[in-house]
Amino acid sequence: MTYYSGDAAAQPAAIAGKIFTHRGTGVCVKLDDFLAILSKSEEPLVIVTSEGYFTKIYKYVTAYKGFVFFTESLDKLEFGSHIEIIYAQSIGTDI
Repeated sequence: MTYYSGDAAAQPAAIAGKIFTHRGTGVCVKLDDFLAILSKSEEPLVIVTSEGYFTKIYKYVTAYKGFVFFTESLDKLEFGSHIEIIYAQSIGTDI
């Protein structure tokens, strides 16, 4: 694990893929973990965006139990009809 030195309130601390900031809490997870989180909600909401010209990178965000979870994929995911999708122009992952 790596901890950032300095003022804890002003600088983020990155711990095992998690992002903590003074403005909010977001967690970057692997794709499989993201899908597992979605399966725990009855009616999840996912925000989707894509970036890149030659190689598209799809970014996905959802909220669960007060945390915001992020993941990225080179493949566009297909979701079931029980998942509400919002397509965004961009997603800022620096909460």
